[in-house]
Amino acid sequence: MTATLHKVLAGNGYLYYLRQVAADDSTDRGPGTLADYYSARGESPGRWHGSGLSALGLAAGNVVTEVQMKSLFGEGRHPNADAIETEVIDREIAAGAKPKNALRAASKATRLGRPFRVYNGDNEFRERCGTAFAEHNAAQGLPRSAAVPDDTRARIRSRVATTMFTETIGRAPLDARELSGWVARNSRPHSAAVAGFDITFSPVKSVSALWAIAPKAVSNTIAAAHDKAIDDAVAWLEQHAIFSRLGANGVRQVDVEGIIAARFVHRESRCGDPDLHTHLLIANRVRTLDGRWLTLDAAVIYRLMVTVSEIYNTRLEHHLEYDLALSFSERPGTDPSKRPIREIDGVPLVLIEYWSRRDAAITARLGVLAARFDREVGREPMPKEMFALTERATLETRPARHRSRSWTEQRAYWRRQAETVLGSPELLSNTVSAVLSHKPAPRRGLTSTEIADIGRRVVATVSTERSSWQWHHVRAEAERQLRGLLNRDQWATTVEAVVAEALSPVHVVARGDPDITAEPVLAEIPPIYQRADHTSVYTSAVTQTYTTIHRLGTTQRLIELSLRIGAHTLTDRDVDTAIRAYHRDPANTGRRLNAGQVAVITDFARSPWFITTTNAPAGAGKTTAMRVLADAWRTDGGTILGLAPTAAAAAVLGEAIHARTETVDKLLDILRKHSPTTMHSADDRPFPPSLPQWALDIDAHTLVIIDEHVRLGDDKRLQLFEFLLTR
Repeated sequence: MTATLHKVLAGNGYLYYLRQVAADDSTDRGPGTLADYYSARGESPGRWHGSGLSALGLAAGNVVTEVQMKSLFGEGRHPNADAIETEVIDREIAAGAKPKNALRAASKATRLGRPFRVYNGDNEFRERCGTAFAEHNAAQGLPRSAAVPDDTRARIRSRVATTMFTETIGRAPLDARELSGWVARNSRPHSAAVAGFDITFSPVKSVSALWAIAPKAVSNTIAAAHDKAIDDAVAWLEQHAIFSRLGANGVRQVDVEGIIAARFVHRESRCGDPDLHTHLLIANRVRTLDGRWLTLDAAVIYRLMVTVSEIYNTRLEHHLEYDLALSFSERPGTDPSKRPIREIDGVPLVLIEYWSRRDAAITARLGVLAARFDREVGREPMPKEMFALTERATLETRPARHRSRSWTEQRAYWRRQAETVLGSPELLSNTVSAVLSHKPAPRRGLTSTEIADIGRRVVATVSTERSSWQWHHVRAEAERQLRGLLNRDQWATTVEAVVAEALSPVHVVARGDPDITAEPVLAEIPPIYQRADHTSVYTSAVTQTYTTIHRLGTTQRLIELSLRIGAHTLTDRDVDTAIRAYHRDPANTGRRLNAGQVAVITDFARSPWFITTTNAPAGAGKTTAMRVLADAWRTDGGTILGLAPTAAAAAVLGEAIHARTETVDKLLDILRKHSPTTMHSADDRPFPPSLPQWALDIDAHTLVIIDEHVRLGDDKRLQLFEFLLTR
């Protein structure tokens, strides 16, 4: 289960949410009430949502029309702008106003702040490439919209770019560098204002699967539970994350009346699998308490999205447990390094996997893209890079959309699929009956001792992942720790109690504001500069940071270790010899080391510090520099060991530096097994297992190259450094 956030651009970005909306017995999309929802093809129309609707005279639950979407999300005007303009013009003309003045008054009456800046999205280079891709597919007998292999895409883009460059400049490009620069300048899409933010709420696949095959009354109850969970999550979001900005460079963060949103429920994935999910399209327009229309402070929404997702997850379980007596448990076989996935008990895994074909296709393609990134860049992608690769994998595996179907047609189709997957109609019926007969464990209130214990676990988990954290990190982790322990009526007060316990001075240290420390008078906030929660408008909400005494001690110890000197160094001759050898290697023709790489090699080889680091953007050549450094170190008689956060990264690093490379976790696990407190483990052996030779070989002349050490937690980093610096 998850909630994801995406921007929606002004102009025609809103059309996606209307294309699959069912129309009332016609080809028009729009305001009509569906005559028969179950026989109408397409998705149900959107509904207005949010506590900010009263500012526009709209009511929650009303149908969202296409005209309203165009006005609000396309142009940044009142959703009923056309009707309002007509009324104002008629009134002004009747009062004797000139037509141009009447038009000006009508425009002012429908304006919600500054109009959106919208640019023409045409881009000739991109359009010609798209046409060339389609023609290539047609020539291969493939659908024109099929994904084109990366190497073929590159060749087609180069061909189109060369043709357009010659047409524009009047000559062929001098070299590949000039051509690539032209491509970079001409392939950028025009920017546009952000019209809104799409929060998509999606349950785990077992929820969608049961919703697809259960009796209609049960399906309706599941959909209602999904809606109530969204209501809970959005209400929390409105309470804690909806602000705007005022002043020079948005220096003041101010309260607003609430969000204005359109809510669309969709029933299937692009593959046609059951996929109950809801798009909450929040307009990037809010009204301040003094009546000004401004844009959202989206940074707070982004910051709290993980917490919103966790609240939705928890509340969906609560509502399904209360309304249908369903129970959830962790899905077996999930990656132990990731958060466990909780599914409805009794829903067959084979059905979940069958109806996750879209996810499987994206995951497979993402694996290919991530592996290619490793080979080309020399490391695993960082989270932001992985997100970009995921979006690319999603687009490249997107199938052609099938025709719209009614829910009656969808349910019949999904039931036939489920009968085939499970073996027979009887087995399907028995499965549904078994799922609905599961009884959740009885819930009771938690004692103060249990709340204190959970609060400590929350702090321990959060502090393992980061050296400092904020309130929303604790709030999200509290949701995870409490999931499955509470009923829905105990949820709000118990979560707040756990968060209060976790952030109490007993467990954490609140990092102070240096300005207030220097000028205590600043702690007194005049009412005029206060938000509703009495915090200063000159501070950003939910940005107070926390840490622990243990974390501060760990940081201090890491600083002490980083200042130790006396490490083995290489001579300038060793370094020069390794650099010349690299340049003489025919495999490196045309790939000479740049000044930055030479500086890194020299600094590492000549540094007396035991711990030396370098930082550079992806593709800067750090791995190549480490390979040359490793060659110089071996020439001097030393040994090399590579360490990395993951097995995949270790494989890439080992291939690059031509040395044994292991994961940090593997080395730390070996050290743990030889610790006096753990060597007598469950097997009660009198002696610990033998150390591997590669660990025994680590000594004062071993160069240990640690790839992406910043991805290690402070505790792991400290264990590693303390071991290495005692060799």
